[in-house]
Amino acid sequence: MHKVPTDRREMRVIDPDQVCDATAVLADTEQVQHAATVLDALGEVNRLSILLALQHAGDLCVSDLAVAVGMSDSAVSHALRLLRAHGMVTAHREGRLVRYRIAGGLAKRLLEVVSEEAVGPVRLHAHGAHDEPGEASAEPGRTG
Repeated sequence: MHKVPTDRREMRVIDPDQVCDATAVLADTEQVQHAATVLDALGEVNRLSILLALQHAGDLCVSDLAVAVGMSDSAVSHALRLLRAHGMVTAHREGRLVRYRIAGGLAKRLLEVVSEEAVGPVRLHAHGAHDEPGEASAEPGRTG
């Protein structure tokens, strides 16, 4: 049984099996809308830069993010509010500081794919982490 929406049953269909499959894929409109929102956020260079910085450097506060991405604190705060509203980042308090991190789910998976293309081999200093294969580790105990 083909599941063409009732309001579209009078429309011309060439391949009902493929139309049925395409309709089934798009059935969860809430999830499709969420994916579009995530992609929209990733499509703006400043928000993408913030997300990539968080993805690779770990939890950061607004002022550190501002320095890293070359934006003002207020512009970073505004972008983070939007990213939080869409569930792409979370915030946690450490004393007086609020640090942000990438939330799991679709945003994290997409950032992994984007990072493969947009971020070349880079030596990370924080926590002795490295993204560049074959490099020696940072000094033991050194965090940045």
